[in-house]
Amino acid sequence: VPAPATGDIAGVVTSVQGVPQGGFGTLILMYPTGQHVGMTVSPDAQGRFRFAGLPAGDYQVRFQAAGEAIVPEPYQHPFKVTVAAGRATPLAVRILRGSFPQNQVEIYCGDDFYQRQPDGPENGETVVPLGTVVCWYNVGRKVHTVTGGPWNDSGDLQRTQSYIWVATVPGVHAYRCVHHQPGMRATLRVLG
Repeated sequence: VPAPATGDIAGVVTSVQGVPQGGFGTLILMYPTGQHVGMTVSPDAQGRFRFAGLPAGDYQVRFQAAGEAIVPEPYQHPFKVTVAAGRATPLAVRILRGSFPQNQVEIYCGDDFYQRQPDGPENGETVVPLGTVVCWYNVGRKVHTVTGGPWNDSGDLQRTQSYIWVATVPGVHAYRCVHHQPGMRATLRVLG
């Protein structure tokens, strides 16, 4: 039986000016649907990282350094990567370091799930204090909605589009995707 066709993602984390950012942050590997593969790596002292032995195909990579760095515009995030068999696919991750307020929460809308980033449960509950900026971001391949709660409806979110709501109403707010029922449901608990 031949070995499965695998490849690597090999990259470097740098500042937007191109200076390597060694030993800083975490990179999270995801499927194209937005689900986590279950692999994370941290950059080495020169900012280099590698996801090795991956089956050939499409992936997404997310950079995480809560409150300490962001991937600024115009860089698309998470990064879309196609792994080819027998080779290392290069990935340049450009970040902006600084002190960023922690009053924003990202919830990924993947194909058939919602998930608080970087490591919340799929279709679970996200708990936030009053005043938190909640950003739902479509990382999947399909169109999704964020329907329910005091915000009522996000409308259709195409791939890479986002919907933002400031948590101004305390309580437990159930929401769902109108296109992917009954599985795609979650709750947002706003502490008052």
